[in-house]
Amino acid sequence: MRLLNICDPSLYGQPEMDVPTLYQRFARDPHITFFHAPVEAVTSADHVAAVAVPETLTYGDFCKLDRQERLQQALSDFDLVFCRRLKPFPDGYLDQLRGWAQHTRFINDPVGKQEQMQPDFLQRVAGRYTPEMLVTADLAEAFTFFEQHQTIVAKQTNSCGGRGVFKIWYEQQAFWVDNSQNGTQCFRNFAQVMQALQGSDLEPLQFVRYLKGVTAGDKRVVVVDGEIYGAYTRRSRSGYWVNNVSVDGECELAEVTRAEREAIEGTVGEYCDRNLHTLGYDFLLDDQGTWRISEINAGNIGGFARLEALTGERTCDRLIDWMLKFAGNQAPQPQRSESRLVESSAS
Repeated sequence: MRLLNICDPSLYGQPEMDVPTLYQRFARDPHITFFHAPVEAVTSADHVAAVAVPETLTYGDFCKLDRQERLQQALSDFDLVFCRRLKPFPDGYLDQLRGWAQHTRFINDPVGKQEQMQPDFLQRVAGRYTPEMLVTADLAEAFTFFEQHQTIVAKQTNSCGGRGVFKIWYEQQAFWVDNSQNGTQCFRNFAQVMQALQGSDLEPLQFVRYLKGVTAGDKRVVVVDGEIYGAYTRRSRSGYWVNNVSVDGECELAEVTRAEREAIEGTVGEYCDRNLHTLGYDFLLDDQGTWRISEINAGNIGGFARLEALTGERTCDRLIDWMLKFAGNQAPQPQRSESRLVESSAS
């Protein structure tokens, strides 16, 4: 299989992270001829300037891939493309990948990714499994939702790692907004809050009721083409309300409950139907003690290397085996009417 990966190596500061680990596994797999494309190599052309990745790839080599010699490759020569670029995506980026999809095959289709990134997509496909949610750009609607719940969380869709997630509450005659990157800010009124979160972009925000059980952790369930690979809980070391590893989260292996399996079974077909195959389901504990969907991440998800480290099982090889079958058209294409959940043990 000729595989092309897209990423920015400079954003992965630790060798055990998912992307550098998988790069090393792809490079040494005898069934894969592996290429790397820097993020700036994504253009509207039918070819790409790519780096041929050597079989022996150290973490230091991974960090220097963008500086290596690039050779022009026809997109049609690749069997599979795996986009590992982190959000936020610049304007037009997914449109360029849509053009690429006319010449090659993606693990996660750019057309489906564009639809999945619409602010109301999660509410439409998973609303019955999430906390109370509102998607709006309207100030009055957002403020009514805030008055109802008192403490809420606002989310921007084109972000990752907790950067676009904001906790909002009212205290001492002021509105307070907390974010893992920007810290805590104070505003005189809710209109200022909306302006700060939206800026010049009037795209709707996703608002959800703040869950007090968030300090119990954030459970990540890794799913590939409807098959559950495993789960682990990320919990802030400091008790912070954001549990991402990129902040200060630490991980421990977790079980997938019956309710979580039902939530995955009830939603995963919507993603597979759009050819979005690598999914990271995130669950938070609600006030009644039930784990509820907070996000369904599609495409560039973390978790394969983490599961392998926590379980000692060959999770990365399991993904590679699926990719080889998928590239060879041996993997069945999903149908909306079918259940896509497969319960099987790791190979």
